[in-house]
Amino acid sequence: MEVPADIAHALNEIGFTKYEILVYWTLLVYGPSTAKEISSKSGVPYNRVYDTISSLKGRGFVTEIKGAPKVYAAYSPRIAFFRFRRGLDMLLRKLEEEVKRAKTEEQRPGIWRSQDFREALEMFRESIGSAKNEIVVVTPGEFFKGIAEDLNEALGRGITVSIYTDKIPSDGLKLEAGNFFVRHFYKFNHLVGMVDGREVINIQNISFMPETPPSFKATYPEVIFSQYSLIIEIFKESKLEEENLSNPDEVRFFAMFHAADFVKRHLNEAPINAEIVGRNIKTGEIERLWGPVVGYTLSLSEAINNIQIETEGGVLTAGGMFAVLEDYETTDIKLSLGRVRG
Repeated sequence: MEVPADIAHALNEIGFTKYEILVYWTLLVYGPSTAKEISSKSGVPYNRVYDTISSLKGRGFVTEIKGAPKVYAAYSPRIAFFRFRRGLDMLLRKLEEEVKRAKTEEQRPGIWRSQDFREALEMFRESIGSAKNEIVVVTPGEFFKGIAEDLNEALGRGITVSIYTDKIPSDGLKLEAGNFFVRHFYKFNHLVGMVDGREVINIQNISFMPETPPSFKATYPEVIFSQYSLIIEIFKESKLEEENLSNPDEVRFFAMFHAADFVKRHLNEAPINAEIVGRNIKTGEIERLWGPVVGYTLSLSEAINNIQIETEGGVLTAGGMFAVLEDYETTDIKLSLGRVRG
């Protein structure tokens, strides 16, 4: 029994043994068969047919028809792989849950590369799903629909979404309730996503070669700094088109220039309270601060962006990632917009 080479290779890649491939193919081609018929048509030794059938039954690819002798039938590829995918999805969910429980906080940084658009987009979605504070997205308008559902899920979890795009799709962004900001920026042919300042995804040249764009996901501080600097440059040249605050009591940011810009636009109209978790620049200790915001610095030309918080210990300055001049470095910023001053 000759199995097409590409089919045999593909089945082998997902864990099928040589005998499993031969038996499954034989049953698909010849229909329900006895063990003796399977052995004769497939070339699998008779004494190996039963354990091979048992394995395929366990995978959900073969069923047994009672009788004497027993007859075995293959589920069609559509049904068999429907079962297989469902089993993989269950395993995936279980594996992700266990990894979350077991994963250590401090891990060596890494970089993961791809040249498949759908795979890269899946990496993008995975990162979106892990966000705790803010997602920054820079995308050509025509690619927004592919991530809108994932962004809505994040908005539902209270994550702030900050979007830079060249155009709004004709039927709108379709973003639902949540805290989000949309800024207009000229055509940018990459899709860049940064999550909480801890990882970045860059899918390059998607406007020109959407099937095989070079892409990467990285957690290296050097790469994150480079992409963070890029987003700041984009921010400088962008214009705020839309602001939606469904939850003004907790507007989360990781990007300090976004937080400072928010304070700049709202501090004169309403009181703003802040809560941050940051690293004390002098001691290196992680601390939690809270109190009213009393000022800000948004100096993009000098790359100084911060907010000033009045605390029990006095007025302290919180800067963003890679802060040096401020009292604290933070990517965990929560702002609460009070009632508008009358």
